[in-house]
Amino acid sequence: MLFIAEHTHPASECPMNMPGGKDMIKDLFSEEHIKDAGIELNGAYMSCPNDEGAIHKGYFIIEAPDQETIKNFFGPMEVKIREVKPFSEIAKTL
Repeated sequence: MLFIAEHTHPASECPMNMPGGKDMIKDLFSEEHIKDAGIELNGAYMSCPNDEGAIHKGYFIIEAPDQETIKNFFGPMEVKIREVKPFSEIAKTL
């Protein structure tokens, strides 16, 4: 199944600026962790401007058997998960 996972946090709480945050991100998105989680990460996109007042958003395109697998992959990070289908499949039903 194909999903979009969205993560949001204030710029002031960005893990990239926290002690150990960069290592946490590297470990989370390592090939080993992705494989062990049983997901396929097809794309990852971030909006991380330098504006301290901004909200950072991450969008992740993931193939997984279910939403619980994705939640387990992200661990304590809060994500909104939505199942999606390629528009080409939807267009066939129109």
